[in-house]
Formats: sequence, structure tokens, C-alpha cells
Amino acid sequence: MGEVEPKDLQRETERVRRRIAELDDGGRGQAAVVLEALLRALPGVVIRFGPDLRIRFVSHLFPGLDEADVLGAHALSFIPEEDHERARATIEGVLRTGEPDGYLTTGPGPHGERRRYQVFVSPARDVDGAVGGCFVALDVTQALEGERALAESERRLRIALASTKLGLWSWDLTTGELLWDEGMKQVMGRPDGLTLPEYVEVAVHPDDRESVRLAGERAMQSGRFEGITHRIVRPDGEVRWMLTVGEIEQDADGNPIRLMGGNLDITEQRVLEEQLRRAQKLESVGLLTSGVAHNFNNMLMAVMPSLELLRAVVPPTHLELLDDALEATERAADMVRKLMTFAGQRRPSEAAPCDLGAIAARLVAMCERTFDRHIRLSCEAGAASHCVMAVASDLEQALLNLLLNARDAVLDSRREAPRIEVHVTGATEDPRLPGVHPLLVLRVRDEGVGMSAHVKQHAFDPFFTSKDVGRGTGLGLATTYAIVRDLGGCIELESTEGVGTTVTVLLPACHELPVREAPSTVPAKVEGRVLIVDDEPVIRRVVAQVLEEQGFVVVSASDGAAAFAELGRASFDVILLDRSMPGAPGSALLGDLRRLAPRAKIAYFTGQDVTGAERREVDAVIAKPARIDEIVEVVGALAANAR
Repeated sequence: MGEVEPKDLQRETERVRRRIAELDDGGRGQAAVVLEALLRALPGVVIRFGPDLRIRFVSHLFPGLDEADVLGAHALSFIPEEDHERARATIEGVLRTGEPDGYLTTGPGPHGERRRYQVFVSPARDVDGAVGGCFVALDVTQALEGERALAESERRLRIALASTKLGLWSWDLTTGELLWDEGMKQVMGRPDGLTLPEYVEVAVHPDDRESVRLAGERAMQSGRFEGITHRIVRPDGEVRWMLTVGEIEQDADGNPIRLMGGNLDITEQRVLEEQLRRAQKLESVGLLTSGVAHNFNNMLMAVMPSLELLRAVVPPTHLELLDDALEATERAADMVRKLMTFAGQRRPSEAAPCDLGAIAARLVAMCERTFDRHIRLSCEAGAASHCVMAVASDLEQALLNLLLNARDAVLDSRREAPRIEVHVTGATEDPRLPGVHPLLVLRVRDEGVGMSAHVKQHAFDPFFTSKDVGRGTGLGLATTYAIVRDLGGCIELESTEGVGTTVTVLLPACHELPVREAPSTVPAKVEGRVLIVDDEPVIRRVVAQVLEEQGFVVVSASDGAAAFAELGRASFDVILLDRSMPGAPGSALLGDLRRLAPRAKIAYFTGQDVTGAERREVDAVIAKPARIDEIVEVVGALAANAR
């Protein structure tokens, strides 16, 4: 080989150095391109700042900005003024300690809208050793909104769970882990959870355990958890109704591994359902009762005056039998009145303010004289007036029924000195009678034998009685229930076997005192012409004979057409009109009767209730069945006024 000249060696060395420099520059340029692409792909903004807090690099810019606006600007220029102090303290702490930190701030978004950013700050050292830093700002607006929405959803769920008395539970069958939320603990009245077998044996009412246990077994076998309605007994002894619903999580082989669900307290719903069922039943019974009572009234109307007429002509040896028969018809008529009251067919039409406290005191004083001496009766009504708008006799009947029931209950208890207490108080309001205020509260408490659940359930049913044969008709509480209902009130029973019973009656109160009117005088005997319009021939005959014996001239008609014909032949002073005849009822004939006999006085003759509006359309009302003196008194007064 030939000798290499120094000049050539120097030239080759320069060429290699240039190539190395080119390679070094190319590598750094490629790395920078890759790094810049990565930074621009990040969801956040990366900002590099120097020790003077001036921006030296930004990964990407929002629309409307360019590098000239950003590079060299102070790092705090793009931070809201209210966040300056927090941001400056964070940056200074990072530069001082060398430890990363961060803060939450607000700033403009890509389209100018306000966004929330989580800013991470870390130290960064330059090649010359100077310490600067780096911002990484991530848009967390959507995440924060999701957290807020989740928190709000959880808050609403908690409110919904609290308002619906729903408790949630879960039971992991593989680990045995059992979770009850606070709602479940409150619903059950227990601080700790129970597994399904424990729940059945410890919490479920004894009468419902078998059905709940079988429902649980079916759910485990089928993988479907059907809703179970049952009763529980809380540790304090309170019985509540529950609806348990849930789901069963299974593994790949179909084996149950977790039970999840909730218990909904439906006690109030069950009470309302029972009240509705009872109301519907009583309404149906009331309709049937109304029809039966109406027909029975017509039969009694034929019997009662006939017995009174016969009393004047039968031999003295038969008078006792006749009086017994008349007394029986009186009892039957009283029973029918109670049935009509229960059916809502005898609503008070002459209501006036009545002092319930005074009525209670008077009845208790009467019962003290008639009840067994060993029964201790008391009445607390206070000095204030407790007025209710009602018919006094209705209130007396309702309270007397309660007192008689209490008397029988304490006699059956065989206690030495049982108590019957009556309390009358006022109240501003009560949830059992919403929207009504002020209220009167009547309570009758006895230390009797109490009632079983079955007796309580049927206590207000007509003809239902737990007494021995001959001791009651089963209409006392039914009548009281109807009177209270028609007065706009409510009645409730609380009873424990072997302890006693408390009946609570709520009634709307009024502020007026009773106003007593002087009784009107009725002539003893007046002559006149009377037209009887009734579809029952036996009633027409007996009433006609009663009036004819008093000196009246009586003509009878079986329907409206016959009545119109009689009015075309003669004039009448009084028309006794059956209000509920088949075909054309008396109320439908009233207008034509007024036109054909303008001077005649018209009286409804009916076994049904007459409303206030209907009462104002006629001159009087005679309720069937009526005794002779009632018929003669009303007809005589009408005839006298017609002349």
C-alpha cells in the first residue's frame, strides 16, 4: 500500500465527523417528531415552563390561539384569577420540594365553553441545570358531572327508599356475607341481618312461616324469586306486613350463588285494602238490607195498626196476647230502623248542634242506675261544650249501643269490679279523618273479655254477634257504625283478649249551642177528606179504617192513574202518597197531584229515608211503620191547615 498523505487523512476525518453529526441530528429530530406526536395525542394539554414561569412549550392550542400568544407568556396568564393563589402556591411548592402536586381549576374549552381541569404539576430540569416545570391539564368536566349526577341519584334513591319503607339486602351463598342497609334494619326493627333460614324462623309470623319457607325453596330450585307477601313480628312485638322481592344470581352451572332483594313494608296498604274490602262488603249488604227493610216496613205497617184496632174489640182474656204481639212488632220495627240506618236509608234530616259531653254524662248516669252494681262506670267530658251537628237521639243510640256491648263484655270477664270508662275530648286534627277539624273524640273503654281477631274483623257486620242466643241481635255496632259514618266521622276498635276493648269515635265538631223550639200544638180531632195512594192493598185497608174511625172520609187508590181519576171526581184535604211505588213512584206523581189538587196537603207515606230537598217538596212525612196516634196526629194537622 502506498503511504497516506496527511491531507487526505484530515479530509476523511472531517467527512466522518459530518456524517456522525448528520446521524446525531437525524436521531434527535426523529425523537422530537415522535414525542410531539405523542403529546398532541394526549387528551390533556402539556405545557413546559421555565424557572421564570414563562411558557416554553405547549402540546396543542385551542382554536383562536397561536404560539405567538402562548409561548413566552406567564404560566398564570391562562388560569382564572380566582385560582391564581392556589396555582402559584402549588407551583412554588413543586419547584421547592421537587415533588409533583396538582390542583383543580376552571378554564376555557376547545369551543370557548367553561370547563373543569385537573392540573398536575411536576418539576423539569433544563440541560443547563435550571429547574422549571411541566403542567399536564386534563379535562375532568364530564367526570365531575357524572360524579354529581351519581351523588344526586344516590340521594334521591335514599329519599325514595326512606319514603317507601323499602329495605335492601343481599346474601352471598359462597362466602356467607350478609348485607342489610339501614332501611332494612329500620323496616325489620333489628340491628343485625338474618339469613333466609334465620329470617323465616326468627322474624316471620308463625302463621306465615311455612308459606315463606316453601316460597324460598321454590326460588332456590327455579332460580326465580317471586314476590312473597307475609307478616313479620318485630322484636318489640309489633306485627307488620312485608312484600319481599328479589333476584337470584347463578354461576355457570346454574347453581345459586347470591340472593339480592328488598323488603317493602306494606302494612298501611294492607289496612287500606282491608278498609276498602269491608266498605264494599258493607255497601253490598246495605243494598240488600235496604230492599229487605223496605218490604218488611210495609208488612209491619199492615200489622201494627191492625193490632191496635183489635185491642179495642178482643175479650180481656186475649189482651195480654195482643199486647205481646204489639210489643213484638215494636221490636221488629226498631230492628228495621236499625237496618235502614246501617243501609244509609235513614240519614239525620233534622240535625242540630248537640252537646256530646252532656249526652255522654246523661247516659252514663242512667246506666249506673240500671247496670249491675259491681260495674264501675265513669265519664270524663270536662266543663267545655263539645258540640256536634246531629240528631240527639242518634248520638244517644250510638253511645248506648257501645255501653251495652261494654256491659256484656265486663260481665263475661267475671272480674270483681270491672271498669267502663267514657271520655269525650276535643282535637284539632287526626290523620284518621284528614281534612276535618276541629274534631270530637269519644272513647269507650272496658275491662271485658276482649275480642279475638275474627270477632274484630266482623264486629261491624249486621247480625254478627259473639253473644249467646237471646243476648243480642248483632245490630248494635253495625248501627253505631252507620250513625258515625252518616255524621262524617269514623270509628275504630282496639281489643285484646283477656284485657278489654277500646272503641274510638271521631266526629266533626261544630261551634253552635243547641236551640230549643217550642212544640207546635196539634188539634185533637179534625174532619176532612183523605186520599190514600199506595200499591199495598192491606196498607190501604188498615189506614183507611184507622182514619175513618177518627171521622175522616177516606178514598183509596192503588197507583197514579187511579189517584188522578179520584181527583177528577172529588176534592181532598189530605193526600197520603207512597213515595216508592213500583212503576211510577210517588215522587214522579207529585207535580200532577199539585196541579189537580192545589189546595190539598200532601204527605209522603214511606218506609225509606226522605232527603231534605224531598221533604221540602211535601207538607209532611209519615215514616212506615207508624202507630195509629202518629197517623192521626199528622193527618189531622194537615187537614186543619188545608181548610
